[in-house]
Amino acid sequence: MQESKDDTLVPDKATGVIKQLKRLAGGLMVLLPVAYAGNIHQLLNISVYDVQLLALVLTLALSAGFLIMAEHTQKRLLKAADFACAALTFCVGLYVSFYYPMISMEAPYLPGWLIATSVVLFSALIFNLPSSAGIGILSVVLLFLAYGLFGHLVPGELQSRETTLSELVVYLAIDANGMLGTALKVAVIIVIPFLLFGQLLARCGAADFFNDIALAGMGRFRGGPAKVAVTASGLFGSISGSAVGNVVGTGVVTIPMMKRAGFTPAYAASVEAVASTGGQLVPPVMGAAAFIMADFIGVDYSTVMMAALPSALLYYLAIFINVDLYAAKRNIRSVEVSQIPSGWYSLKQGWHFLIPFLILFYALFALNMRPERAAVLAVLTLLVVSLIFGYRGRRIALGDIWPVVSSAGGAASGLVIVCAAAGLIIGVLNISGLAFNLTLHIINASGENVFLLALITALISIVLGMGMPTVGVYILLATLVAPALVEVGIPVISAHLFVFYFGLLSMVTPPVALASFAAANIAGAGAWGTSIAAMRLAWPAYVVPFLFLFAPSLILEGSLIEVVLALGSAILGIYMVTAGIVGYMHGIVSTWFRCLLLFGGLFLLIPADLFSDGFYTDIIGLAVLGFCIAYKYFCRNRSALPLV
Repeated sequence: MQESKDDTLVPDKATGVIKQLKRLAGGLMVLLPVAYAGNIHQLLNISVYDVQLLALVLTLALSAGFLIMAEHTQKRLLKAADFACAALTFCVGLYVSFYYPMISMEAPYLPGWLIATSVVLFSALIFNLPSSAGIGILSVVLLFLAYGLFGHLVPGELQSRETTLSELVVYLAIDANGMLGTALKVAVIIVIPFLLFGQLLARCGAADFFNDIALAGMGRFRGGPAKVAVTASGLFGSISGSAVGNVVGTGVVTIPMMKRAGFTPAYAASVEAVASTGGQLVPPVMGAAAFIMADFIGVDYSTVMMAALPSALLYYLAIFINVDLYAAKRNIRSVEVSQIPSGWYSLKQGWHFLIPFLILFYALFALNMRPERAAVLAVLTLLVVSLIFGYRGRRIALGDIWPVVSSAGGAASGLVIVCAAAGLIIGVLNISGLAFNLTLHIINASGENVFLLALITALISIVLGMGMPTVGVYILLATLVAPALVEVGIPVISAHLFVFYFGLLSMVTPPVALASFAAANIAGAGAWGTSIAAMRLAWPAYVVPFLFLFAPSLILEGSLIEVVLALGSAILGIYMVTAGIVGYMHGIVSTWFRCLLLFGGLFLLIPADLFSDGFYTDIIGLAVLGFCIAYKYFCRNRSALPLV
């Protein structure tokens, strides 16, 4: 840094020390959960409670948050204040972590020293929220905190019992139903090992491998650049866990490629935004929310993954159909041959990247291993093969491991803070009884009509999800909204997947469509126009969740025949509706023909088991499809018929 006469500026040496401390905190934030998942503490004969690990990792995340604030300011006083906050938070949090069993026994008596300890941790979380998670989730947290304090003054059925400030702060900061609750437990113990897996994949060249495979597999087809974007974003998004991060990571390459091929900027941006958002619906990571979902509803992670797989496939199939028809209508061709790598050569160079995934799935499904232990096994496998093999001249070295671990800690820090904030919300709901009251009010508003309840739930999910990260969205919706669906008889896993999908759709739904806005910025397109284009492209995502509410076969519940018939009907319906929206089916079609396609497609999308004799809707849809195909065939072969 250049010298200055202003003595309030801090020399680079202090900033360098802060950076090193931040990296150390980030590295420990990852190594501790990985060691815990690998049962290192048992091998060393050390007794550790889950909540002690949670308190320590949260302490590291909050301290790192203050260090980041100190790093980004050049004023001596502010830097010193941020550093002091980091030191105080670390000392208090370390004390809570080491002596938690004793502290938890004293909590009901509200001693003064425990109130002071709770205030430090509670305040540290609140101050870290804006920079780590955004103003949106901070506003939600403050709203719930206000209800926790003043809910007894609210008239009517939403009135809660009176809670003092000291009681509320100690409960939220120390109790296992608050900051140190289920959401944080899943994030620390399960998700962080998967984050390390994703960071290691990115550093050793796996992202380039997936991009090359996508380019080799899809580049030669019409509209190839957009299909490459969909494939690459789906592959990368399944492990990245962030829609906006996925847009930024892959969009800088795919969006310019789509624009050069002839796609409009808004359409190119919408393809990237929708494909990146869908990556969080695809196993194995699913934006980290799948692990929390499994813990919430008490099932194995593999059950959630398999239930989500059919709808994720329908989601991406719909995008592919839209892109293909759009490209055909506008005569957009494939990627230039010179830009397409050899698929066999890419596979030959990067085949070793597939081994960790095979190990991961084998451990999850064949060995029924816990997700965090399977992730650690996959990390070790990836580390070994990456040290032995390289990709396109790029090979990870032993010296790269610590930077990967510390960068994974940087990615984990925000997640840990978001999940702790979600714990605050859950804690207020528990101590006030709001969750039960809200469920009853949502059910009463729908008149106990399941479809109307699902519609209200979908709207609430989109609104509550705006501007919030994936994990925060799901936890909020799973606590507030999903119980209403379960109460009226919807299967638990269907209800939770339903709110999860609609929470994610806030990423592409205006007015706060973060993924669409990020893609529009890269493409040089209008943010609102991109959001509208993304909604048109992602239309099946607004429909499919309603389908698996009423057709459990779409989440693999039922016989093989029922599952195949439901998927087949949904695929044909998605094709017809998409063709109607785009206006292309073996040639450009007229308005009446588009309406006919929409009509038939909607009938095919109606679940056959929605009501008695519901299979007739499939028959009507198939009859319309048959007529459309026959009409196009005769139009093409008999000049006597007018062209559409």
